[in-house]
Amino acid sequence: MCIYSIGEALIDFMPQEDGFIPAIGGAPANVAACAAKLGAEAYFIGKVGEDLFGNRIIDGLQSVGVKTRYVSKTDCANTALAFVALKPNGDREFSFYRNPSADMFLEPEDVKEIAFKNGDILHFCSVDLIDMPVKDATKFCIEACKAAGGVISFDPNVRANLWKDIEQYRKVIREFIPIADIVKLASDECEFVYGIDDIDTVANTILETAKQVIITFGGEGSKLYTHENVIVQKPYPIQCVDTTGAGDTFIGTYLRYYKEKGSREAMLLASAASAMVCTKKGVLTSLPSEKELEQFMRDKNYE
Repeated sequence: MCIYSIGEALIDFMPQEDGFIPAIGGAPANVAACAAKLGAEAYFIGKVGEDLFGNRIIDGLQSVGVKTRYVSKTDCANTALAFVALKPNGDREFSFYRNPSADMFLEPEDVKEIAFKNGDILHFCSVDLIDMPVKDATKFCIEACKAAGGVISFDPNVRANLWKDIEQYRKVIREFIPIADIVKLASDECEFVYGIDDIDTVANTILETAKQVIITFGGEGSKLYTHENVIVQKPYPIQCVDTTGAGDTFIGTYLRYYKEKGSREAMLLASAASAMVCTKKGVLTSLPSEKELEQFMRDKNYE
């Protein structure tokens, strides 16, 4: 089984003292990095600029084990950048510089040689579901993976400030949710997407087409909804430093383990891994290895 993640990779400029330090980011890239660090055969599918930031992304992903065979470059635009502001509780706000950016120019031609297999997982987010070539490339991969017998995972990872037409953004997310087998949403995204804040109703609506729905509640835990049951996962109490990449780590860890260990154990591992990431700044440098995750859970008697 391979885990593929398609979409944007960018450079997050993280606040430090009186300035910023660059860190590799982008939700789909984070998911691939998380799965790879935990021992999965993970590929990132995307496009970066012909610039030093693009090179840094490729090198950084490779350093944690991500296979970058399907990462291409373009001179049509630069690699996307984002400046991150951290609140005292570790929550963050983003200011993006990507109008346009290199990731938007990924084309079906760039991904046509990917040989998806039965049981592979393809993960995608909503930021790149814009009217640019990357949307067609994403659709192409979804159709190819489905045709091969693969699993489709969708985390909208809502970034409303990147869309001029909010209603169109909501419409696009709701268009792609029925395509996915696994859908992950943060609790505060449910009302944006469906116009209601009743989490159970949202989850059951998604289950009309999906097999699994994961709702995360930040520091209050998470829930997995299936057609058979609901699994409630408690959070792990930590001193939160930076929540950047916590949701990506959660779904990346879940996708890595749910087939091998079952959904209940995968939720436990995902909760622990995302907690670990929140204790440090940056994502790639905070992601745990499998041994580190196991040790963390033993030390904390996590359950």
